Amino acid sequence: MRSDERLLAVGGVHALEGTEACHLTTVEPAAVLEDLHWKDALVVRAQGEGSAELVCGSQRSRLRIVKPARLELVLVDDHVVVGRRFQVRAVARDHAGRELEIGKWTELVWRGDEVVKPDDDRSAGEFGLCNTCFGIRGFRASSAAAGTIEARLGEAAGTLRVTAQP
Repeated sequence: MRSDERLLAVGGVHALEGTEACHLTTVEPAAVLEDLHWKDALVVRAQGEGSAELVCGSQRSRLRIVKPARLELVLVDDHVVVGRRFQVRAVARDHAGRELEIGKWTELVWRGDEVVKPDDDRSAGEFGLCNTCFGIRGFRASSAAAGTIEARLGEAAGTLRVTAQP
């Protein structure tokens, strides 16, 4: 039986999936994970710090649910060009600097400024995706200048400064 540890961010909505059906065994404290009762998947909202064990067939995972201390915002694309969509990824970190899983369906609060604004991908819904899935958000720059992007997950926040090229 294989076993590993996963660090989940408090405030995240996590799809706990495996090659076989999954279920939670020990959850402490009991209210740390809220089962969202999806029909075909085990999807939970991490509501506070704690731990759990996830079993998917013969695979066991220890889940540690941790409050993010900060968010790092990372430019996914090579550079920002005026009028072209680009993506930014939020990376949640705990106090020790370890990366936390944000969760597939987690809604982060994103803000741009007068230079960079959020840019929704209208086709995302057709493919079962969302505009902020996995902590990734699209933006578009309106002018060749420096702009600021901010994101928040609970009390954790991050800022990224980008400069758009013509």
